[in-house]
Amino acid sequence: MSSRPPRIQLLGLLPAILKPCGPACAQPFTNESVEALKAEERRETPAFVRENAERAHGLAEQLLKDFGPRIRIEVVGLDSPRGVWLGIRHRVGKGFAVIVDGNEVFRNSDEYESVKQAVDRAITAHNVPA
Repeated sequence: MSSRPPRIQLLGLLPAILKPCGPACAQPFTNESVEALKAEERRETPAFVRENAERAHGLAEQLLKDFGPRIRIEVVGLDSPRGVWLGIRHRVGKGFAVIVDGNEVFRNSDEYESVKQAVDRAITAHNVPA
């Protein structure tokens, strides 16, 4: 057993503005100096990509609220080398997926309770203290 927190990967086609945020968060820049860049990206980004970003953001917020530092969240774009590999490995396609500790995959699911139960199992397996 490992005491390191389990990794929760949020995988999908995501807006470029989300990517520099890195694994620590799933939200666009909040700095006001990039407001024009954010507006341009919103206009030029397909709706399903924006929806993926909203799902990633909402899910990350809920997971952090429920589990805090007991998990590690990693946002992975399907168009990155790592994202391509994960997409093929877990048969994600162009949709959105949550990969819990490399084992359980939830494709295009809006059912948070199943993801939460999988995260609970992963935390237990890793023996992460509350």
